[in-house]
Amino acid sequence: MKAVIQYEGSDVKNDTSSSSEELSKFDLAHYGKQTQGKFSLTQKFNQEVSMNLNTEMKDGEMVYTINGKVFPDTEKIKVQKGDKVKVTFVNQSMSDDHPMHLHGHFFQVLSKNGQPLQGSPVMKDTLNIKPGEQYVIAFEADNPGDWMFHCHDLHHASAGMVTDVMYTDYHSNYTPDPNVNNKPE
Repeated sequence: MKAVIQYEGSDVKNDTSSSSEELSKFDLAHYGKQTQGKFSLTQKFNQEVSMNLNTEMKDGEMVYTINGKVFPDTEKIKVQKGDKVKVTFVNQSMSDDHPMHLHGHFFQVLSKNGQPLQGSPVMKDTLNIKPGEQYVIAFEADNPGDWMFHCHDLHHASAGMVTDVMYTDYHSNYTPDPNVNNKPE
C-alpha cells in the first residue's frame, strides 16, 4: 500500500517509495547506550511480585488469568509510598500477547527472558509480553491512589486479566454517585 501526501491544488509528487527497503528489527533489550537506570536486578526491593499470565477455560468460557485467578479475585499489589516493587511477568498463554499496562506509574524494564537489558534504561507504562516471554520490571510507588494494572488488550482485561496496585497509606474521600447510570466493566 502506498499513500501520497500533498497540499490541495498541488500537482507535485516528488516523494519516492521506500517500500522495498528492509528495516532493521528493533531490539528493546539492546536499544541505546548503556547507562545506569534507577533500578537494578540486584538491588533490594520492598516487594517482589510474580504475574503468571495465561489463557484458560473456566466454566465453559475463555478467561485471561493472573496467577490462575480472574479479577476481582486476583491478588492486589499492596504498597506504601516510596516502596520499590519488582514484578516478574511470565506469559504462559500459547498464542496470546499480553500488553501489560500500569496506571499512574512508569516502570523500568530490567530483563527479558532472564537476560539483563544491555542498552539504555527503558521506562514504560505498557509492555507487550509475547507467548513464552518473561520480563522483569521495577517501579517506585510514588503516586498514591488505587491504580489498575491490567492487560491492555481490553477484551483480555474484561475477561479477568486485571489487578490493582493499592496504597495502604492512602484513603480516598471519593464516593460514587449511585444515581449515575454508569456500569464499570
